[in-house]
Amino acid sequence: MAITWMPKITLLDLETRLISLSATRTDSDNPSNPKTYIVNNMHINTTTEKSAVMKAILTKRAEELVRDAKVAAVADIIADLEVQAKTYLESKEV
Repeated sequence: MAITWMPKITLLDLETRLISLSATRTDSDNPSNPKTYIVNNMHINTTTEKSAVMKAILTKRAEELVRDAKVAAVADIIADLEVQAKTYLESKEV
């Protein structure tokens, strides 16, 4: 499994060094499903601000992983309920 990131920085304001960063993450195991994360209006005047830009992208990635886990858990519950409903409803047929 190889992960590649393709960042694209857009300069929004030269004087204040305000940028937008779009970063696309591609997993070699699933190359047809790249994920793009965007952070807007970030300053890059200091090393701390530059680090904050990268951390913001990783935070978005972490939030997506949490959301995906919740969706998967609900999908499992729904799948189980469908099986139970099928069995129950069919058992009530005369």
